[in-house]
Amino acid sequence: MRKKMKMSGMEFFIVFCIVLCSFSGIQNADAFIDFTRPIGFNADAMARGGTSIANGEDPSNMNFNPAIISETEKNSLDVNLFAIFPNFDYTYNGTGNQRVTSTDKDRILLAPGVSYSHKSENSRISYGLSFAAMDALATDYSVWSKNFGSTNGSSELLHLRLGPTIAYDITSSLSVGVRLGIDYATLDMRFPLGGVYVDLGKADGWGLSGAVGLLYKPFETLSAGLYYESPTFLADLETKSADGYIKMGATDIQQQDVKVNDLQFPQNVGLGLAYQPVSFLRLSCDIKYINWNSKWDELELEFSKMPQSLKVPVNVDDQLTFGVGAEYFISEKFKASLGYHYNDNAMDDNFLNPYVPTEVDHTLTAGLSVKPVEYLKIGFAYMYALVDSSESNVIHGYDASLEQQLGLPSGALNSELSNAKLENDAQAVMFSLTINW
Repeated sequence: MRKKMKMSGMEFFIVFCIVLCSFSGIQNADAFIDFTRPIGFNADAMARGGTSIANGEDPSNMNFNPAIISETEKNSLDVNLFAIFPNFDYTYNGTGNQRVTSTDKDRILLAPGVSYSHKSENSRISYGLSFAAMDALATDYSVWSKNFGSTNGSSELLHLRLGPTIAYDITSSLSVGVRLGIDYATLDMRFPLGGVYVDLGKADGWGLSGAVGLLYKPFETLSAGLYYESPTFLADLETKSADGYIKMGATDIQQQDVKVNDLQFPQNVGLGLAYQPVSFLRLSCDIKYINWNSKWDELELEFSKMPQSLKVPVNVDDQLTFGVGAEYFISEKFKASLGYHYNDNAMDDNFLNPYVPTEVDHTLTAGLSVKPVEYLKIGFAYMYALVDSSESNVIHGYDASLEQQLGLPSGALNSELSNAKLENDAQAVMFSLTINW
């Protein structure tokens, strides 16, 4: 009876953490390392360049490879908090065609997560549950618009996932895992585009996704992981309180519903290796392919009081990402890590968008973890993103697309995005608490 009561209390704690994270993270998330998603979901993974696919000691790595929870011994819980410190400067031709620089007003952005895994003694089956912000971004500018004067330009994209997971040991060295994703997404954007001001309101929707993974560990010092994650199957995102708004010339339509058609997060696949050549050193590397272009070529927006939809050309390319890390075990209690992460930039400069600042190619990471007692690990990671500045053409890609859709001559829209420049700088820290019992 005592054992049953203890497990019930832990289950309550897990649910409490999930609810707490959902309320604290829903308005303040920004993860733009691999376009809109983080490279790792705990401090150890972040510190070693995001490598997670073949590393099974932290249950939140199941957000990449569901098979890694086969490494669990009894129970494991990790709670993580990712804090980003962005510095984005957007320079453009504003009111009176003067050159203006607006700075993102967000100074700190938070993305929490929590994961739990369990494996009974002498069992081949492991199971787990994860909650994380899989994709997120947030920006907020005061824009000196050419046509609307001082106005607000902002964005908020959030993709949350609750992921029940199960893994099975096929042999003593090979495990397979499956994860179901219960996905929730919300999108809210408002910005001037020359003579057009668009406010989507807050559109959201639910859906499902799935993932399968393998973990092969022929030796205690060597492991390899492979995973595939499906695209999401989200319902169209829709507002529920008629808070959409659009102004274009004499057209000024407020209190309308907005639908974002077929916004889906992409399928991706990854391969990871981890090798410990000596007792005090472990090396790891991950490579991932993210199929953004199949789902993020454009966004179609339907306004309930407008006769035609608008197609916004996001024009995101597929990404090939690579992470490498080294962990130095100073003692049984202390570990120091270094890492590097690379991704090829997902967006062409002529689709520069200050509301989706994604020009991150190189990321340097470092971290430290300590185990004050056997069952507890405390982790800290630091990340610095080497961000290139970007500059759009005289006629921005959004302008060219919307002018064609609206039947306007070339150059008629003349939005703030044309001939604009975006200069980025970003740092981040992650804190993790892992409990094993």
